Amino acid sequence: MKLVVLIDIEIVKDEDPAFEGRTDAVRQTMEFQVSQALRDLGHAVEVVPFRDDVIQTMTALREKAPDVVFNLTEHFGGDRRKDAHVAAMLELLGLTSPGTSTAGLMLCRDKAVCKRVLGYHRIRQPLFHEVPVGRSRPAGRLAFPMIVKPLFEDASDGISLASVVRTREELDERIALVHGKMKQPAICEEFIEGREIYVALLGNERLQVLPPRELIFGPREDGGPTIATARVKFDDAYRKKWGIEYRHAEIEPALEKQIARISKRVFRLLAMRDYGRIDLRITPDNEVAFIEANPNPALGVEDDVAESAYRAGLTYPQLIERIVQQAARRRG
Repeated sequence: MKLVVLIDIEIVKDEDPAFEGRTDAVRQTMEFQVSQALRDLGHAVEVVPFRDDVIQTMTALREKAPDVVFNLTEHFGGDRRKDAHVAAMLELLGLTSPGTSTAGLMLCRDKAVCKRVLGYHRIRQPLFHEVPVGRSRPAGRLAFPMIVKPLFEDASDGISLASVVRTREELDERIALVHGKMKQPAICEEFIEGREIYVALLGNERLQVLPPRELIFGPREDGGPTIATARVKFDDAYRKKWGIEYRHAEIEPALEKQIARISKRVFRLLAMRDYGRIDLRITPDNEVAFIEANPNPALGVEDDVAESAYRAGLTYPQLIERIVQQAARRRG
């Protein structure tokens, strides 16, 4: 199959313009790992950086006429809120791409709209209120502690230990920071104590729920983190300091069935496609609460989706091939 892997321009370095893995830094990127897995599977693969000149990128894609475009971009022009614009461009060009459609990406991007949809369908989740720029406090009554997040960001951008607030003063301060620094509305949610569970799914009409992963927090009496902040996700030394680790979740069978049922329902309600990840919290009473949906989770060899796939008996190339073939079936 003839494939293009579409990536963010900054991933391509001067010392490796063809993205051939000439440096350790390149070989460690998700983008290279996906590309190399596709090559190892026998596909004809070209890597195309998404340039600021949209016409140039569109022209390159038209000329290459791939069977499938594996879209691994995470932003446009540095704005993560425009990731759906890239998907829309591919759709307008008539190009087949794995992953969630433009409509699904836009739905998942707006945390408040996403939660309203799920609330309508009675999916358990924390009570929340959106605070538009210019407003200083949620309109409704929410119980402390709360967590305050930017409305449109992902990858824990704008999330730190200070995001969990316990007083009105802390709440006002955090909302002001989101408005001022992130330039977007804030979403305030009642904070749910419990286990943090990540559920990866593959498929469309028939969904496979992969074995869940869990983010294990270290001792909490010393002020350690209890949420997945940016440092928790991306700072190895920080995780080691606080005894934080990602591992396969040990869950009793009845609860695991409930998690699978809820995750499948959320996946479909949010118009997710091919692959995705649902983030949940399990309360001390074993209640399952939806936290967030990730329609384009990281697909690196050590990322949660891949680790869950290994647990299910898939190799990394098999995981990537499965995702590509799901998209190719839409092409006919």
